Amino acid sequence: MDPNDPARDDLVLELEELRAQLAERDEALAAARAAHDRAVARLRDALLASEPALDPALLGGATVEEVEASFAAAKETLARIREAVRREAAAAIPAGSALRQNGQPALSPLEKIRAGLSRR
Repeated sequence: MDPNDPARDDLVLELEELRAQLAERDEALAAARAAHDRAVARLRDALLASEPALDPALLGGATVEEVEASFAAAKETLARIREAVRREAAAAIPAGSALRQNGQPALSPLEKIRAGLSRR
């Protein structure tokens, strides 16, 4: 193509306009990605605040969907742990006071102590 051809000048001008549009879109894309990353971080912080017992290491992901999925899994794990601890605590602590043994009201305090120690 001839450097003095007017069509060449039009093509160069169009190319410059396209490059400027591409640069604007690249900037808009970078801004959108940064906003997305901030939104995901805020979601993660809000979910951790709603369930403070969760270890932050259990909550990961780069997208909203990934963070929500890891939160659901971590919350389910936490619920299983809480239930296991509740069952263990319930089994370890008997309800009420110890049963009284019949026939001991007639014994003196010293005899009751001897009887209790002899059962060991």
